[in-house]
Amino acid sequence: MQGINLSAFFAGASTMYFLMWAVMTLTRRQRSRYQTMLGWTFVAWTLSNLKDIIITFPELYTEQVQNYILIVDGWMAISFTILIFEITMPGWTTRRRFLLLGIPWLLFTAVYIVWPLQAVIRAYIVYLWCYAWVIIAIAYFKGRKYIRYIRNNFSNIDQIDISWLKYFFWFCIVCQLSWLATSLMYNVYADSIYYISTILMWQMVIHYSYHFTPISIEPQQPLTATQVKDYTFAEKVDEMVEQEKLYLSTDLSLEELANRLHTNRTYLSDYFNRVKQTTFYDYINQLRIERIAVPMIQQHPEYTIEYIAAKSGFKSLSTFRRSFLKLKDVTPSQYRSQFKANNITSFSD
Repeated sequence: MQGINLSAFFAGASTMYFLMWAVMTLTRRQRSRYQTMLGWTFVAWTLSNLKDIIITFPELYTEQVQNYILIVDGWMAISFTILIFEITMPGWTTRRRFLLLGIPWLLFTAVYIVWPLQAVIRAYIVYLWCYAWVIIAIAYFKGRKYIRYIRNNFSNIDQIDISWLKYFFWFCIVCQLSWLATSLMYNVYADSIYYISTILMWQMVIHYSYHFTPISIEPQQPLTATQVKDYTFAEKVDEMVEQEKLYLSTDLSLEELANRLHTNRTYLSDYFNRVKQTTFYDYINQLRIERIAVPMIQQHPEYTIEYIAAKSGFKSLSTFRRSFLKLKDVTPSQYRSQFKANNITSFSD
């Protein structure tokens, strides 16, 4: 009875959690396609957690009821698929694809209704387990392609970055294992871990992507043999960016710089990757740090790190710290402390 009460508590808490975020997301006056889909995902999870309360009633706690609940739980894999693919491949979801995704679940559900056997349930669990790993693998490789694209084309990626997905995948693995444990052998502790890990997972998604705006990957124009060997604008890039201080523009893009240099985006991106061996994103952030941030830290100890980040062209403090650490191997605050200590030592000598 104590275990059932604990399950009821987590089922109720999860239901209210997803209901709250569903309402908050879908009632936003201005929301993107991704945010709308996120809201409807929360609606689906609200209903899924609501049905779990059924098994908290002792008279309904039967193997057949549990099997039907397990089948309904499996349908939630579709929501994972749509959300992950919309992040890594914006615009992927269509009505046709949604219907095609649902076919295996319809077939398994229909088969179990006709032949309510444990063999069907076991086959269903194996299918879901394999399906989840395939989706994670596809999303992983598509996500890497997406990250390369935005780093090669944008100087500010705060609201389009998906680096956080790697943590999402780890949560998915924990959820998969705990769900598998509760599916094969009901255990109140595994059930609790499943609810807790699910809430933590979705809270992380909300934290990183509530204001997320996916960027569609545009096909790059093929380079000619002459373009690959000869970058006619090479001497102009650094000169233009530094003299006009283009790096101070928080929304500077590769497309804008390419237009200024009278070349195409693919050609310029290839130049950064092949010649400078860096991405457009890292190139601009390095200039922001070396030309503005470092001198300000050294010359103005009264300035806050937040102020320096904003004046250097960064939209967020977290991006500034991450870029500074990558370039200098220390955080801005640590760099300031080291600079002060070195100056005091030099003065004493």
